[in-house]
Amino acid sequence: MKEIKPLTSLRALAALLVFMYHYAWLFPPARRGVDFGGEWIPLMPLWQQGQVGVSIFFVLSGFLITRIYFDKMAAGESSLRLFFVKRVARIWPLFLLFAAIEHAAALVDGRFDRSALVTLSMTQGFFEHLRYAGLPTAWSLTIEESFYVFAPLLFALLLRLTDEKNRAEEPLTFRRVLRLVVAVGGIVVVMVGLGELLVRLSVSAGADWQGFMGSRHHMLHATLFGRFPEFAIGVLTAFAHRGWNLAQLLRGWRADVLLVAIFIGIGGCMGAKTSLEADPSRYARILTYVFAYLLAGLSGGLILGLTVEGGLVHRILSWRPFVFLGKVSYGFYLVQLSVMMAPLLLVSDRMGWARMPVLLVLTAAFCSLTYLIWEVPARRFIVNRWGGHH
Repeated sequence: MKEIKPLTSLRALAALLVFMYHYAWLFPPARRGVDFGGEWIPLMPLWQQGQVGVSIFFVLSGFLITRIYFDKMAAGESSLRLFFVKRVARIWPLFLLFAAIEHAAALVDGRFDRSALVTLSMTQGFFEHLRYAGLPTAWSLTIEESFYVFAPLLFALLLRLTDEKNRAEEPLTFRRVLRLVVAVGGIVVVMVGLGELLVRLSVSAGADWQGFMGSRHHMLHATLFGRFPEFAIGVLTAFAHRGWNLAQLLRGWRADVLLVAIFIGIGGCMGAKTSLEADPSRYARILTYVFAYLLAGLSGGLILGLTVEGGLVHRILSWRPFVFLGKVSYGFYLVQLSVMMAPLLLVSDRMGWARMPVLLVLTAAFCSLTYLIWEVPARRFIVNRWGGHH
């Protein structure tokens, strides 16, 4: 499948949401002793829920991995070796570079300990007390790499539970949609159940060192067992893209109307979640989960709308600077809250009302450099060296 440029740009938007969550809400300039005038405060209900960017990443990952590899694996045209080599090449080089810098700084500061073996192995997401240790945003990489490991088994299960083999060119009927939804939904239930079982076994056996699978809350929020529903929405979105004639269904102005409506819906859900968090009742907590999954579902619709060419939104997000920002978004996400941000904050904090856009530009520039001089060359080297014939 050729690159769908607006989906690459969508990564930049997702990373920006997480950035604003960290910058404007979680760790605003005032917490660093900077005279913070409250820039962007009118949008604070959105920034307060900026972590939805992580959910968008997960839905998009489920979509892309399924759309690119499901039919190839079903037909035996894609080797598992090449699949895993490409996944390693995609996420490990930049992670190892940034993690090495972060842990070197910790060593100089006298904060290096044995838990660094966890954070250097990209497994911190399994440990509740180490979730934000090392590179603070890397806990989500544990979930991402867990999905990569699970994906071939997931596809094998879907081939067994559905009749989707060799049907890429056929229109998706209601019966096939129902069968896919039931199959994927069943796998979601099994995954959550396995997570609950592992939590109980870990706690009862006293194996919950540093909170390893130590609580239901952590399992649901920081492991693949609990976050698989977002990937599952991406998987179902991939089958919808594969089997529906979206160019016909969303021709002309329809795609733009759909996308604008979805953007408004996502903003509304984010605002609603912010309002609900002030209510401690059980009813409010349940509604928070409902809105979280609704946001993931809307992200799936957003992905489908962005695949349709010709609309204004598609053209805007196909603009080369936006696409490039999407390509460097992995570094932009990973560098947040790390020691590497210190010199960038030192400069931007002195820029008054312009401090936030200046920090955005500086961070994007830094990540662009690491993308061009490290991430891309390392990725090519790994694939060429260990990918075999491809």
